[in-house]
Amino acid sequence: MKFRLSLICLLAFVFFTACSNSEDPVIVSVGSTKLRLSEIRAMAPEWDSWGNRERLSFLDHWIDEEIIFQEAESNGVLEDSALSQQIESMVRKMAVDYFLQTFTDSMLVTDAEKQEYYKSHPEQFLRGKTVASGAILYFSEWKNGDTYYRSHKSLVYDSIPKQHYLVRKIVEFDSVETTPDSCIIPNLQEIPVGHITPMKACEGALKIAVVVNRQDSADVLPFEEVAEDVQTRAWLEHQKVVLERLKKEWKSSRPIFMKTNVFEKD
Repeated sequence: MKFRLSLICLLAFVFFTACSNSEDPVIVSVGSTKLRLSEIRAMAPEWDSWGNRERLSFLDHWIDEEIIFQEAESNGVLEDSALSQQIESMVRKMAVDYFLQTFTDSMLVTDAEKQEYYKSHPEQFLRGKTVASGAILYFSEWKNGDTYYRSHKSLVYDSIPKQHYLVRKIVEFDSVETTPDSCIIPNLQEIPVGHITPMKACEGALKIAVVVNRQDSADVLPFEEVAEDVQTRAWLEHQKVVLERLKKEWKSSRPIFMKTNVFEKD
């Protein structure tokens, strides 16, 4: 290991010395592939603050990876169709995420939007505790839970759902101050009252939850005390609304055709 680090030090010294007059020197090379200082700083923004140990560790890792990549390339890995599909899928997702980020980065929330969000969602800014009652429904198969959800999602519950042939068991909770299951009910204050949640696999079980009653035994915090939280939540809501509008506009500007015979009949 000491020999390896010494070799890297020597390589780095040689390249720094040879390219001392260059604004973007080559720091290390493997075969015909060269790694310049600007590329290192792009990959590791902390480079300038690192000591020799961190820099040597980074270069050592890059050399290992580049050697393996060149070996894989020489063995025709890049011609593999499965890998090509994975790369195409990854590039597609990165392009979508990057494009959408250009919109979200420029989004601003007005003071009026913040106030409106604060007034419309008082349950999110409470001082005190929340007490809720409801039930968690368990399913033995995904198909059963999916069928149950699709046929019951439009119903409004003011009491615990009755036993159903698709439901394996129902576990009730009454007047709880904390969520009875953080997986299916991450937040008692935000789960819609009276409507079942979409099914979710939690800890090896298929579950649907419903809160039939919730009481907030506290006052709403003043806007000034929650202004930062309001801004974040209002921005997320604004982002959601804008992106949905943009997607509808983009869809309407393109011809879209879908075969319906690929779906299973109910």
